Amino acid sequence: MNSARLMILSIFILFGLMMIPARAQSTADQIGPVTAEEIIDHDRIFRIYVDRYDPEEEAIEYLSSQEDSLSLYIFFGNWCRESKKYIPGLMKTLKMVDSDLIEATYIGVDDQKNYPESFLNKFDIEYIPTVVVLKDGFEIGRIEEKPQGSIEFDLIQIVKRHQGKSD
Repeated sequence: MNSARLMILSIFILFGLMMIPARAQSTADQIGPVTAEEIIDHDRIFRIYVDRYDPEEEAIEYLSSQEDSLSLYIFFGNWCRESKKYIPGLMKTLKMVDSDLIEATYIGVDDQKNYPESFLNKFDIEYIPTVVVLKDGFEIGRIEEKPQGSIEFDLIQIVKRHQGKSD
């Protein structure tokens, strides 16, 4: 009897140990530059929120009519509640705008906000999520953690403040 119990216990322990890498792999944070598609494929919550989000039409029209190029560096964490709440809206907005003049670079950050160190230091990132907006290589604004309004509205406010200015 004891050997049967020991064998059953061993099987449960072995099965449990085999499941740990599979679980860790499926929930691992994305660190460093990734595409919007990789984020959506990696985390179903992002996919659900992107699908459900309805961007403001004014923002779509305004961003679609932009004649200046913009670079967005979007720092997010798969572990971060605010990232999951706000970044999908930005992803959907940028997809609907579909402009070659707006370049979005998504950068996954670990939960300790230590990696990827080179990007975090270059842009002095303290909060996640953070959207850094660059025009002609110079920062013109950022959205940190929680937007004041909708994320797309905050983005167009940054762009409008710098419309026609030369850095």
